[in-house]
Amino acid sequence: MTTHGELTAPMTTYDYLVPEEELRRYYVELIQDPSATRDSLVAAGAHPATLDRVLGLLAYRGLIEISLDGRIEVAPPEPALAAFTSEVEREIRRVRASAHQLGLLHRKARDQEDARRNPLRVATLRSVAEIRAVTTSMVAEAEESVLAMRAYGTRSIQLLTTPGIDHDAPTLDSAGHPLRQIAVYDTRLLELDGALASLQRRQAAGERIRLVRDVPLSAIVVDGMSAVIDLTNVDPDGDGSAAVWDSPLIAGMAGMVEGFFRRGTPLPDIDEGNDPEAGLTARDRTILTLLASGASDPMVARQLGVSVRTVERRVRVLMDQLDAISRMQLGIEAVRHGLL
Repeated sequence: MTTHGELTAPMTTYDYLVPEEELRRYYVELIQDPSATRDSLVAAGAHPATLDRVLGLLAYRGLIEISLDGRIEVAPPEPALAAFTSEVEREIRRVRASAHQLGLLHRKARDQEDARRNPLRVATLRSVAEIRAVTTSMVAEAEESVLAMRAYGTRSIQLLTTPGIDHDAPTLDSAGHPLRQIAVYDTRLLELDGALASLQRRQAAGERIRLVRDVPLSAIVVDGMSAVIDLTNVDPDGDGSAAVWDSPLIAGMAGMVEGFFRRGTPLPDIDEGNDPEAGLTARDRTILTLLASGASDPMVARQLGVSVRTVERRVRVLMDQLDAISRMQLGIEAVRHGLL
């Protein structure tokens, strides 16, 4: 016969795996028969080994107590079940809280194994679809930062002009916190209808954006650990692009993005209002920003939905207001007055 000590030794549901339905059946039977003992339950047809597992698990959950003489005392169900469910909920919270760290360990271990098998850790990408798929996968696993550099190429054009792309959703880590996002966009992208509006929406969602002339290539760097080098500005189909993991090349790409970002022209926020003190409207600020980034008058006109002549007239007014005799000096004066 199994002793009381054996029945109440520490255990888990995996040590004594019993279907919940069977546990409930025995539990209800014990509630209904206060005089039940192990021997009486065996005599009534219970399988001894199964019964020992059931009684051990019920005792572990605090639902019954087994005395030395084999009598089974059922704890009052309301407080006992409440205490048990509270412990289960605490364990669930502990598991959830550890999921993030376990996920990081999982990815790190597999990255190390991949690095052992493939020391170069570079995969050639042959199409725009491959570039999109790998980029999406990397960004979905980001936990700290996403750095982007977008040249005037197929992928960047698709990003800013394809209907249905959600520019308003923030990019979050696995715990639901916003990531650090910085992005550099080639000024030539302002040739695209609606590009400025798309960029401003992305900035409102948390992506800090700078405009730069002649961005040499597109790249995404995720957590400083993985990157996609997108060459669709060289080959429209993206053939020859690459995905990179755990390589010094990634640090170089991240440094390039950060450098372009520091030198770029900040994109005006979508909600930047007028500046009565400087005599500027929100549109004036946008014009100054776009011109400072290297945009041509036709680009500015396209993004603002006005004629090129309207832009030219407004630029002359701004030059008069800031006492500038050339467009280059206009940019310098705008910076000096804190307008950019």
